[in-house]
Amino acid sequence: MITCSDFRFKSAEHAFIEQSGLTDDYDLIARPGAARSLVAPRSAAAAETLRDEIALLWSVHHFPRILLVNHVSCRAYDDIATPDNERDMHARHLRAAVVALSGAYTGVTVEPYLVVADVAGMAVQPIAAT
Repeated sequence: MITCSDFRFKSAEHAFIEQSGLTDDYDLIARPGAARSLVAPRSAAAAETLRDEIALLWSVHHFPRILLVNHVSCRAYDDIATPDNERDMHARHLRAAVVALSGAYTGVTVEPYLVVADVAGMAVQPIAAT
């Protein structure tokens, strides 16, 4: 799972992991902006280190899925997103990250998600392909 390091969304992410049947059975990469480093990195180093970390974890665990989890109100997106366009920006970045990672690791599926506020609090929602 590649997610943002922001503590405000961890309860929703933990519930999502449990619902997905992955409790104690997943690797976690937590970076500011999550998938942003794959498609619109703030620096070349951010992109390189994230890709290196994914490759290292793949070489050790050969995971079958990559879960990309961004969230609304992400401060790592302050320079490129506004409250009016943030959901669309995250959806575009998540879809682009799926493309960037698809095929990079044999047999791995890449799934995009966004943590949003709903009537029950925070919820992890899948991002449609288009």
